[in-house]
Amino acid sequence: MDFAQLKRFIAVVEGGSFGKAADNLSLSQPGLSKSIHQLEAHFGEPLFYRGTKGVTSTELGKAVYRRAKRVLAEWHQLENERAAISGGLTGHITVGVARGTGFLGRVIPAASAKLSQSRYSVRLTVVSGVAEELAPALQLGELDFAIAPLDAIVGKPDLVGETLFYDRCGLFVDANHPLARAGAVGIEQLTKYSWLYSTDVVSYYNALCVLAHSRGVEPRKTTIDSNSVIYLGAATVGSDFIGILSMDSVEDHVITGKLVEVVLKPTQRSQVATAAIERPMGFLMRADAHLSEIAGALQKEIYALCPALGYPLLPRRKAARLTAKNRSS
Repeated sequence: MDFAQLKRFIAVVEGGSFGKAADNLSLSQPGLSKSIHQLEAHFGEPLFYRGTKGVTSTELGKAVYRRAKRVLAEWHQLENERAAISGGLTGHITVGVARGTGFLGRVIPAASAKLSQSRYSVRLTVVSGVAEELAPALQLGELDFAIAPLDAIVGKPDLVGETLFYDRCGLFVDANHPLARAGAVGIEQLTKYSWLYSTDVVSYYNALCVLAHSRGVEPRKTTIDSNSVIYLGAATVGSDFIGILSMDSVEDHVITGKLVEVVLKPTQRSQVATAAIERPMGFLMRADAHLSEIAGALQKEIYALCPALGYPLLPRRKAARLTAKNRSS
């Protein structure tokens, strides 16, 4: 068994067929099949179920895939550490960032520029996604670290988090919406319109549904949810929808005046748990891995830029390093 075999095996799993994997790897299909058969001979049983429409992993194949991803990720980390020890100061960083027009569009580009001007020689890959996508990628070793809501580590003892800033969920409407200049509104007014919401603020959506039921009203049956903040922002602008979204995800629309935040009446706002509205955002990392020097340097640049770009930090000495256990308690 060698790294080449593991890479070929991973390509077949992710491609779903030998033909697609062979094309992606620029290999002949017979050569790829021979490599996989050798790997299966090593383990003594099949790693794939072969079918006319492609392949699916056996239970052993799924286990090998998880471990193979981690093995290659550790090798990637070792290469970065070797470069740092030898004084090369080179390496490849892969960072996952929760989707949003604010932090992703301001802090990350500025931090990238700072790093490019430093003594390091860096290849930086930035991946955008929702927390439900970033956490598994981090567990598999595909990311050096991620920046996402810290509740993504709940139930995942192999991940830890460090709080960076707090994002806030809110209610947003088009600037010409009937509620745009209504002042504080009640849930009764909100239920007259259809809602759309981001899948990563579902706790706030659920809290508003509970509030509506407690006041004897029902949200409209038509609702839209999506993991695309670009779509949700565009769908709210110019419509009568009420967007239940994070401030970071629609910051550009608010700054340009396209969207306006609607505020709940204080008496009703007090009935919604703060935890459903305020979300700690921060660094997510694997508990068993140490960041390379260049990944740590990128984190330092992000910390330094946050206050200047409108993301007030918790004091570093108070920023808790959280685990899945104490996040769920």
